[in-house]
Amino acid sequence: MKNKQLVVTTLLAMTMLFGVTGNIAQAGIRPPQGSWKWLGYAYNGYDAFHRGTVYAYKANSTATMSVTVYNDYVSGKQLNISALKVGLDWGMNYTSSLTTLDKPFTIPWGESRVIPIIFNVPDLNVVSNMIQYGYTIYLEHVNSTTGPKKIVRDTPLLGGTNFVVYSGDQVDAQKTMQIVEEMFDTTDIDDFNSTKAKLLWTKAQNETFVAEVLYYSQGDFAGAKTHYQTALSLVNQAWDAEETKGGGFDDAQVALMEAQAKSYEASANYLNGLSSMWVLIGVAAVLFAIGYIIRGFATLRKPIPPT
Repeated sequence: MKNKQLVVTTLLAMTMLFGVTGNIAQAGIRPPQGSWKWLGYAYNGYDAFHRGTVYAYKANSTATMSVTVYNDYVSGKQLNISALKVGLDWGMNYTSSLTTLDKPFTIPWGESRVIPIIFNVPDLNVVSNMIQYGYTIYLEHVNSTTGPKKIVRDTPLLGGTNFVVYSGDQVDAQKTMQIVEEMFDTTDIDDFNSTKAKLLWTKAQNETFVAEVLYYSQGDFAGAKTHYQTALSLVNQAWDAEETKGGGFDDAQVALMEAQAKSYEASANYLNGLSSMWVLIGVAAVLFAIGYIIRGFATLRKPIPPT
């Protein structure tokens, strides 16, 4: 073919393999020439409730999709973009403010431009925080920047299915979880010398497990938030205990006190045995003296032999 088609591509779509629309065959997918990504999200990562990787935005916050468009449409001619938009399947389309029919956004042949699409995420009265939303990128371009304009194409190109809206409790829970998990990833319980610190660290790990498995994954985001915050508090207490006691100082002190106690006990037993020996010796001496006196009295009672 003489004319090449416009390319709007995504590295993320190729690597994660999600959400490509049925019309994608109308545009070639070539990662080196373009990409799109979400910016300004509250959380990006694995979500235990949705059981997958998500891009999450807090309700009533601002979301931004950054799209890189490469002009490979007509050799030697600029591309006149009259609308670059993303459609969310809650029933709304959001168009980049840089693209309008009155003043199209132009891209020279063989060059790329980054075009942001910025929009306000609806309130939870309009959308739900319990489901994932799909989205599709659309690109509309015209044949001219002046005079009468004709729309050459308005085609859905590509998209995904992992856009979610968070409540305030979800945002707080996930942010606290990230802090705690980062500490668990960089520190092991064996790094602590203090027995108290190790106990607090174990309790923090238990709280994290409870937060994710018993609360967050079940949709109780407020409960998850509470347990994650408890876990973070226990982690901080563990570090305080380690620092206050100077590492293994408390364990050494306990061992020293136990050794001293055993030493005192042994000394007491020795002295007790020694005193008992002296008592026995004293009793023997007294008995010997009494016997000697009695013998003396017996001698005095003998009759004087006649002369």
